[in-house]
Amino acid sequence: MTRKNNNTFKTKLLPFAAAIYVMAVTAGMLLIYNDFYYDILETKWAYYCICTFLMILLTGAWLFLTAHPIEAVKAWKGRGLFDIISPVDLAVILWGIAIVLSTVFSPVRIHAFLGDGGRYAGCLLLILYIAAYFCITRYYFAKEWHVMVFLAAGVLMCLFGITDFFDMDLLGFKAEIKETQRYMFTSTIGNINTYTSCVAMVMACAGTLFLSARDKKRAVWYGSCTVISFIALILGESDNAYLSLAAFFGFLPFYGFQTRKGTRRYVMLAAAFFTAAAGIGLISRKMAGQVISISGLFQVIAGSRLLPGVILLLWVLAAVCWRAEKSSAGDETAAASRLIRGWMVLMAVSILAVVFMLYDVNAAGNGSRYGGLQSYLLFNDEWGTHRGYIWRIAIEDYKKFPPLQKLFGYGPDTFQFVTRMNNYPEMVIRYEEIFDSAHNEYLQYLVTIGPLGLAAYCGVLITAAVHAVKGKTDPLEAAAWMAVVCYSFQAAVNITQPIATPVMWTLLAISVSGKKKTVK
Repeated sequence: MTRKNNNTFKTKLLPFAAAIYVMAVTAGMLLIYNDFYYDILETKWAYYCICTFLMILLTGAWLFLTAHPIEAVKAWKGRGLFDIISPVDLAVILWGIAIVLSTVFSPVRIHAFLGDGGRYAGCLLLILYIAAYFCITRYYFAKEWHVMVFLAAGVLMCLFGITDFFDMDLLGFKAEIKETQRYMFTSTIGNINTYTSCVAMVMACAGTLFLSARDKKRAVWYGSCTVISFIALILGESDNAYLSLAAFFGFLPFYGFQTRKGTRRYVMLAAAFFTAAAGIGLISRKMAGQVISISGLFQVIAGSRLLPGVILLLWVLAAVCWRAEKSSAGDETAAASRLIRGWMVLMAVSILAVVFMLYDVNAAGNGSRYGGLQSYLLFNDEWGTHRGYIWRIAIEDYKKFPPLQKLFGYGPDTFQFVTRMNNYPEMVIRYEEIFDSAHNEYLQYLVTIGPLGLAAYCGVLITAAVHAVKGKTDPLEAAAWMAVVCYSFQAAVNITQPIATPVMWTLLAISVSGKKKTVK
């Protein structure tokens, strides 16, 4: 009896620790703070590092005491590489090698290791992502209530952000903040771009689980979380959010359209989003001067004369889907296949339309025909709050690198050193800023860890996507992967930092861990 209990303890210790770790990261990173916004980045960085170090130490100590390397080597004999590690594992390992080499060959090696010249996303933090990934994929068993803890923390984060729209400042975060920066920071996250990145992952998880919820209580919970995140995204006042929304509504049908229930609920989510947009637009007009003014792409949506018709059409379509679901007529698999193929065609047409508009505005000079969308389609130095300028100098500076830096980059999170060296007078005179990030995660990795590092990172995302497509569409796996998709899209105009990025890496590991407990 004693031996059986010991074996049970050995079997469950690391999975239990991994479960605690996952919840501590996904929920804790959203809510933890120390001195309000003054040290929000350092606090969340330290919290993640401590959690991950503890997990690594526990895992390492347990393996040292219980592992049998000789038996493990014998078990591996005669097996292929991908029988031992997955393609995602291999891509993660290659990314880690690129990070280490980039740090070793960096002209500012210490800063590349710590990341203290940027957003603390140096070699140390990036390697911790990798170590945590292997701990989770080997020992974590996903359970629905773990995700519910994450969503509960996410809802609190969203609600605090929503109250900021009404300038309530319930937690006193903005008591001493400069008036010029008052609306650049929100909730328990800080910068609005980082905030909307976190909200997008909450939305993706909740929305995906809403499509597959098997009872009304879960459907109401997940649906409510999704609607709250819609509202928070709109009120976040960051146009980055719309990239996440495009990814969410663009890719979710490949999971949701597999069943009639999923199709109906997807239409309901679309209707809920536009309804929320219309409601916020009405509040903004009726309470002008009492709430924060909304600008950007949201104004284009809320101000459209077509919006009421779109909302009515979507709710009517949801009712039609509900009737079709109740009738259960026809082959559901065949109907799903037709819907998904049709959606793929629609996505292809939409992408071609966007490509044409970009060409029409930037090459043909026909921006005026697109009205309020012109500022989003016309690429110049001022595009995206100076992102056009930052991207241009990043590419120009990279071209100046010596061969070694062109191959391995300048070092993780050392973008500030590059711009200071090459662009300091222009940055200060033109924008009165020193840019310490490319504001594009992929371009940032090109400059800081080189093309090999960027290729390996993209390899992680691509192999994880292939795993998701080939998987059995487990609800928890699908929810985690949709969060990664939403993060990856907005990363094209956002910053890698120790707030949203650790949550993304944790969810990515969950999506490929292969240890799932099906939602019941």
